[in-house]
Amino acid sequence: MEEYRARQLWQENSLIERGFLMNRLITLTAGVILLLLSLLFAPSVMAADNETYMVDVVDGSSLLIRDEPSSSGEVVGKLQNGDQVTVFDEAYGWVKTYYNNQVGWVASQHLFPVEQNQDSLHKRKQTAMYKKQNGSRLTEEKGKQKQNSVTINNEQEQSQTVEPLTGYTFVLDAGHGGKDPGAIGIDGTYEKDLTLVTASKVAKNLKASGANVILTRYDDTYISLEKRIKISNRSNTDAFISFHYNSFPISTVGGISTYHYTDDEDLELAENIQSGIIDRVSLKDKGTKQADYRVLKKNSDLSVLIELGFVSNPAELGEIKTEAYQNNVAAGISEGIQHYFSH
Repeated sequence: MEEYRARQLWQENSLIERGFLMNRLITLTAGVILLLLSLLFAPSVMAADNETYMVDVVDGSSLLIRDEPSSSGEVVGKLQNGDQVTVFDEAYGWVKTYYNNQVGWVASQHLFPVEQNQDSLHKRKQTAMYKKQNGSRLTEEKGKQKQNSVTINNEQEQSQTVEPLTGYTFVLDAGHGGKDPGAIGIDGTYEKDLTLVTASKVAKNLKASGANVILTRYDDTYISLEKRIKISNRSNTDAFISFHYNSFPISTVGGISTYHYTDDEDLELAENIQSGIIDRVSLKDKGTKQADYRVLKKNSDLSVLIELGFVSNPAELGEIKTEAYQNNVAAGISEGIQHYFSH
């Protein structure tokens, strides 16, 4: 009997120990899973250039500073129109700054670059040759601007390459957003989603070429036409590019077109962009057209609006939604912009 009770007690203790170990294993496994999920879904933060920006909220209300890059973050402070902040990082349309010696995040759509000296803008240069010889001259290629030169004294020749769009600022406008879906494709695709993808890809390309890029929206947010115009007019903008996708009752209608308001520089930029796109995609070339769209007519900056295909056309919609099409369109637009500003 005692031997039986001892065996039973040993079995009970063994079960308890196994249960304890199993609980620990489950706890550790859950912890590892949570850690992996947190790493997988953590915001991808892209470092900014430590630049200073000015607050400008359209309706004059305060700009809230939050403890995380989300509208659900705790409010840790407020900024007023005209206040200046230095930006350190960017994540999902929010920028990181410091407020009262602590990290704070603010919505980037309400920040605009601090006014720069006009002489520092429009630096249309590609390569500067430094001829280091006594009494020689340094000449900078400036595209459409006059060449500048200074005298330097040294004895070697050296070249320094500058990114082709360094010094330029572009406002990229992803059409529609939020409560405004834009055109709706035959499969339920929203224009607002397509334009945001395109604008984001073009932004990446332009930044790689040295440009400063501002998006009118970074997510599925409704932005009024007036606010889009104000963002452009207040940002020392070299060009405003608005992205759209078209729709028509007849499903066979298709093609790409680029719109401009004036027939001078706006038209020239539109032609460069249209050509860049058509060189890379198979959709019909519908050319450039004059139009009095509000974002063009009321814009004080160089501006164009691009219709990148018809979501009402089954064949075009199928192509528009592919990664290859979006990459090619973004490359064509970026090349068109670069060609205009460097020639």
